[in-house]
Amino acid sequence: MLTLARKNFKAKNDKLGRKYLYQALQVATKYKEVNRTMLATVYRRLSEMHKEGGVKDSTLYYAKKAYEIASEPGLINTNLFRNGGFYEGLYKAYLLKNQTDSAFKYLRLTLTTRDAWNKEKYKNLANFQSLLLTQATRLRELEKQQIETQSKNRTYSFLAVFAVLSIIGFILYRNNRQKQKANAVLASTLTNLKSTQTQLIQSEKLASLGELTAGIAHEIQNPLNFVNNFSEVSVELANELSEALRQRGIESNSEEGELVSDLIQNQEKINYHGKRASSIVKGMLEHSRTSKGEKELTDINALADEYLRLAYHGLRAKDKDFNSDFKTDFDENLPKIKVIPQDIGRVLLNLINNAFYATKGVKNPLVEIKTASVENGIIVSVRDNGTGMSEEVKAKIFQPFFTTKPTGEGTGLGLSLAYDIVTKGHGGTLEVNSTEGVGSEFIITLPMKTN
Repeated sequence: MLTLARKNFKAKNDKLGRKYLYQALQVATKYKEVNRTMLATVYRRLSEMHKEGGVKDSTLYYAKKAYEIASEPGLINTNLFRNGGFYEGLYKAYLLKNQTDSAFKYLRLTLTTRDAWNKEKYKNLANFQSLLLTQATRLRELEKQQIETQSKNRTYSFLAVFAVLSIIGFILYRNNRQKQKANAVLASTLTNLKSTQTQLIQSEKLASLGELTAGIAHEIQNPLNFVNNFSEVSVELANELSEALRQRGIESNSEEGELVSDLIQNQEKINYHGKRASSIVKGMLEHSRTSKGEKELTDINALADEYLRLAYHGLRAKDKDFNSDFKTDFDENLPKIKVIPQDIGRVLLNLINNAFYATKGVKNPLVEIKTASVENGIIVSVRDNGTGMSEEVKAKIFQPFFTTKPTGEGTGLGLSLAYDIVTKGHGGTLEVNSTEGVGSEFIITLPMKTN
């Protein structure tokens, strides 16, 4: 209770402090025969509490009660009395009542008692410190001897262990270095072997496919040439027949005239589809043809700009109604890389033509070419704000003969050929990002070092 009272007074919670202090008085009074020291301390605290409140009589009353108990024979020689605290309580109480003579008397007793108490305390403290110093000196000597012995033992043990560990460490380090070198050589060799094997297999596949495709294309091309040539001749002959019938007075709406007209239309269709078949065969031959170009350091910015303008002006020449804006965002610090310029140019031309085609009918059509440096390579991006494509179309976009253009406008080999040139010919990647109704972006990634 006394402790709780102190804490509350310290926290400026005087009401709760007084409550706990009076509870402490009740407990101390109940056990006053057992613990006189506690009762004297409670009276002293009550005197101090009333002094703080300015209650003079209660301050003096409790100070006297505390002094009476502390002066008892059993307590007068204890620290409770010898430190002058109870004299000080009477001094403060009389001073509060303006009884200066009594206050001075107890102030003098307070100072005298505390002086004697402090002298004895300092003497005991000095003796204790002297004893501690003696013991500490002895302990330091013993510790010093023990440390010296342990230090010698540790030094010898450390040297022995260090020597053994050094030998073991050197052996392990040498073995590990040799193992790392061997593993590095093996890993490099394995990587090269896998790369070479993949390239050989791919080359064989491409060579076989190229030979097969070229053979088929050549075989188809010969009869196609005859079909195209004779269809053109047949159209001319049919036109001459129609003119001869007209000169003989046979009208075009007659049975003979209609037959000749149907014949002309059929021959024109044969010629049209024959030429389309020829363009497909031509695309197959290009797809199967192995590029004989040499890789050379190339400025990709200049190459992209050249083929962008080539595609734009080519489309303007073919279609007078063609109109689309374009812009470039080239990395000025883009390094030159080794590529086959003609092949990469063909890829760019195909992607740019497709981008312009996708913007037909779009409000404010725009095609953007962007280049940038990446780690160990460069990227070229061809973006449009055209119709975009679905996930299903995007999954098939690089397959041979797959096209989204109407019949007669595309062979479906352009993107397949571009994909092979970038991935197989230059060790890069060709990816597409597209959203229906928003547009598409084709991203070419080319490594700085290509095989």
